[in-house]
Amino acid sequence: MVTVRIRRAALESALEAANNTYPDEFIGIFRGKKEEDGASLTELIIAPFSTYGDGFSSYSDYHIPANVGALASFHSHPHPPALPSKGDLQFFSRSLPFHIISCPPFDGANAFDSRGKKIALEVV
Repeated sequence: MVTVRIRRAALESALEAANNTYPDEFIGIFRGKKEEDGASLTELIIAPFSTYGDGFSSYSDYHIPANVGALASFHSHPHPPALPSKGDLQFFSRSLPFHIISCPPFDGANAFDSRGKKIALEVV
């Protein structure tokens, strides 16, 4: 079973940023280490020149150093559910191996693989 483990402080940082950006969508990146059964995420990175808007958010890969250890994206939806949209699935398929989505009240999140399949998210 694929599991993404995330440090509580890193997830709480992302959830707070999503809440503060609401009603616009927030986007960020988690750094960490790949593991046999998934990943261990340790820190939230806010990409330079990120865009937060009504129903969208984005960042440019060109502004993320290759050696930063980016393994997962995080973004918020302004309304439930915290499930990937068609646009999310397109983004997932061409970017990082793991993705996390949250929605109001920003007290939890769901994790997905690059195909949009829900995977286990363990807060450590």
